[in-house]
Amino acid sequence: MQISITFRNMESTDALKDYANKKIGKLKKYLNSSFEAKVNLSVDKKSQHLASVNLFSNTGLNIQGEEKTKDMYSSIDLVISKLERQIKKHRQKLRNYTPSKMPTKKAQLNIYSPESFYDDADVDETIEEQEEVMPVVVKSEEVSAEYLTVREAVMKLEFKKEDVLVFTNKDTGKTSMLHMRRDGNYGLVEI
Repeated sequence: MQISITFRNMESTDALKDYANKKIGKLKKYLNSSFEAKVNLSVDKKSQHLASVNLFSNTGLNIQGEEKTKDMYSSIDLVISKLERQIKKHRQKLRNYTPSKMPTKKAQLNIYSPESFYDDADVDETIEEQEEVMPVVVKSEEVSAEYLTVREAVMKLEFKKEDVLVFTNKDTGKTSMLHMRRDGNYGLVEI
């Protein structure tokens, strides 16, 4: 658990830091994985105390909360209770999730080495000679493609430790692949 606290338009005090750390530490009991918390504490022009918290889990879960009151301690309390409700709601969705009873499809997943697509031959070779180079399979895995909606697939991928999920789309009936992109969003490929 990593917590970073930023103060804006106000003095940083050890008492506020300790209070925020203690309150965010209580959220750990709701999250199974490690997480990072970014806390922004600030005062606006109307003397409103704003507490904003962003939680990032290593499973891809991102939860945000913000509260504004006349007292910073009560702002922190309110934003923590808001985050608790969001986490509980998300966990309840996962508990209520039941995979469909439809049969699954089998799919073959091959991972190729990038170097295997290139030959160390001279650049002067013709295109026909270069096309003969076959990629080397680094890892091969057989996976079951469950019948899921895209929304269910996203929920399932959020709590898997893998970056790719192969499934059969309930809406289209096509085999699909959902993957985590580098920017934190999801990519969907339908086959």
